[in-house]
Amino acid sequence: MSFILTLNSTNLSNTNTNTSFRYNFINGGFTCKEYEMCISSITLPYSFFNVSTYYNNKTFSLIFPTAATTITYDITLPDGFYTIDDINSYIQQQCVLNGAYLIDSSGSYVYFVKMVYNATYYAVQFLYYLVPSTIGTYTRPSTGLYSTTGTGLPTTAYTPQLVLTSTGSIRTIMGFEAGTFPSTQTTSSGDQLSTLTPIGSTVNSIIMQCTLISNRCTTPSDIIDSMPINNVSFGSNITYQPPFENFVSVSDGTFNNFSFSFRDQNLNEIYAKDPNVSITLIIRPKKK
Repeated sequence: MSFILTLNSTNLSNTNTNTSFRYNFINGGFTCKEYEMCISSITLPYSFFNVSTYYNNKTFSLIFPTAATTITYDITLPDGFYTIDDINSYIQQQCVLNGAYLIDSSGSYVYFVKMVYNATYYAVQFLYYLVPSTIGTYTRPSTGLYSTTGTGLPTTAYTPQLVLTSTGSIRTIMGFEAGTFPSTQTTSSGDQLSTLTPIGSTVNSIIMQCTLISNRCTTPSDIIDSMPINNVSFGSNITYQPPFENFVSVSDGTFNNFSFSFRDQNLNEIYAKDPNVSITLIIRPKKK
């Protein structure tokens, strides 16, 4: 006889991570002797951030030339899931808030730093542009750094700089070593490619663990299955229905409950925002 077990948000056991669940057997317990288990189906919201306090990867700084000196803006991203385009949009937002931009003759905002993907090199590209020493055909922002009430444009035209610290910064998302880019103030526009592999997402696949499992071929021995994240955008559901039944041995004994959890590809804990999962398991006696 086979048994079908279902888990959902009512089985949540850790509200800090939203990825650990506990199933309580009815009537005090369930006795297993030569049993096996497999995953029938899983629906899991893609709600785990790639930038968060947990990963300690939220900060960066921008140095802008102004008058005969520079000013540094220390920026902290709110917890969230960011693409490079999202980070670039946040930079532009901070430039607007601080008046670190100009307005061209068509009324468009002109920014002096930019982050983009470079698919050819599997890299992130940081572009920096010369901040003029005279206003020319540009218009100043109403307030902030380059306004008439701010410290104003630099006396010598220089480019801004990006600073990424060794800890706490978004450098792993961008694929940059810790440092300042460009390393010194420069009088010509330029760009810098990341030298490390950008880690756009900290979770690339999901491993499932269940305390009932006795998988002697793996370490840890409670791994029941794994599932990829294929063509799923953040905020959508990750669905998994194995093409065949991957039964794994269950430990012998009598159990009052068991725990089920999701881990990333490196067996690190996953922090999710949405606990509304649907997990269906099949448990049955081993076939002789």
